[in-house]
Amino acid sequence: MPVKKNRGVGLDIGSRKIKLVSLRKERGRLQIETWSSIPTPPGTAEAGIIYDPRRLGEALGEIVRESGLKDKNVISAVAGSQVYTRNLVMPRMKKDELKEAVRYQATTFLPLPVEETAMDVFPLRDFEDEEGKKTEVFLVAVRRQQVQNLELVCSLAGLQLRIVDIEPLALNRVLNDNSGNAVKAFLNLGASHSCFSVFQDEVPVFNRHWTLGMAAFYPQRETEIPDRDAAIAPGDEDYLVRDLIAEVARSVDYYNLQNPAALEKIILCGGGSRLRGWDKLIAVNVDCEVEIADPLVNFMLPSGVTEQVCRELRHDFAVALGLAVRGIG
Repeated sequence: MPVKKNRGVGLDIGSRKIKLVSLRKERGRLQIETWSSIPTPPGTAEAGIIYDPRRLGEALGEIVRESGLKDKNVISAVAGSQVYTRNLVMPRMKKDELKEAVRYQATTFLPLPVEETAMDVFPLRDFEDEEGKKTEVFLVAVRRQQVQNLELVCSLAGLQLRIVDIEPLALNRVLNDNSGNAVKAFLNLGASHSCFSVFQDEVPVFNRHWTLGMAAFYPQRETEIPDRDAAIAPGDEDYLVRDLIAEVARSVDYYNLQNPAALEKIILCGGGSRLRGWDKLIAVNVDCEVEIADPLVNFMLPSGVTEQVCRELRHDFAVALGLAVRGIG
């Protein structure tokens, strides 16, 4: 019988901030135990790509030691345009045969050699049509070097990388509102890139990245995105606002053209959700309900936590929390 784990550690390496959080399950509820963040050393990681794993690992090691998490298992994520996802329909077969068949088919559409990728396949559902028994699968592929870099970062920091995940699955895990068959999208506005992911019946059906992030609005600021008291308004970089809205609108239109179940709601998360007014601006331009994510509703916090800390956890730690949840079973 597998041993149930009551503790999970999640690591989210962003272009501007590294987030590390640990959870514990107590009496059926999830308790946030420790959380730490530091600025990402310049030049070490950008838009999901790790360029200098040694310097990044040394910096991460500081908060690992301070948090008392040395030698713990950790779950982290690969992100950005380096991550390739696709839903495929395959003839039903054994799991090991299915993985091999998907790997062969991936040679026809992946933009890099299959032998240079780390790949995983997740069966989503079995069904039967006029052609026979089928399985819908979710394929995730990433350049193998990036996984190796992530492993090196964790090893140098004193952590043991147990699972490599992707941001959309982590967000769905922590922001799932149990709304049944609702078709929802997560719009994760990061510092140097953004991700738009649609889930239908809790199944990932659409995923798109673009390289416009919130740091473009604040080119002189090297760390986190500041809080804002008002909506995005004249005085901001108007062309950047238009570009971001256009990217979201194109993603919504492209999804709706390809899928009979229309998108019902967009959940806004990431550092960009700090900027008040994005939700209203996006809703007006894409004709869809938009809400700002609050992952903290699903967790218990230690007593005495300040509102400033809650704000950071709410806006910056959604991915890290979703990764940590996966470690609890």
